[in-house]
Amino acid sequence: MVTLIAVAMAIVAPRFRLSEETEVQLAGMQLAQDIDVARTRALTTRTTARVAFQVLATRYGGYLDHDGDGSFSESTAEWQALRGFGVRDLPPRVRFGRGSAPAVPDNSGGGAVTFPGNRLEFDSRGLVTPRDGFGVVYLQSTTNANAVVAVSVSPSGSPRLWTWKPSTGWQ
Repeated sequence: MVTLIAVAMAIVAPRFRLSEETEVQLAGMQLAQDIDVARTRALTTRTTARVAFQVLATRYGGYLDHDGDGSFSESTAEWQALRGFGVRDLPPRVRFGRGSAPAVPDNSGGGAVTFPGNRLEFDSRGLVTPRDGFGVVYLQSTTNANAVVAVSVSPSGSPRLWTWKPSTGWQ
């Protein structure tokens, strides 16, 4: 009986594995939600918030300037004050990068994260600082260079999820 169950699982289990495209898409959706959490907390607390991207470590963290001193040390107290996502690791088969995709429309910046210093900051009104255009974070599959999503953030602070399709471009 145990052998029969093991054989059945060996046949069925691979079908439950997410495709590279789906895995990257879900990571992008989570990132967009986390960015929105940071922006919302900046608005509701009337203070500044930051999302810092650690490209090589494949993670990012959210922080709130809880003491109002206008600076971030990216400490445990600051990510706890955000009351959101803290520090989040990307899924194992996802990393920061553009893969085979070109830049999203209206963004000519290079790199996996186009925010200055790999940091996205919101002021007390939920607006991106500095306000000289928008930035983008690209996520790609570690096994498929065509499985790419991007999360762009406009100067008003609104995130937008883009999906790369080699046949049709950015959607």
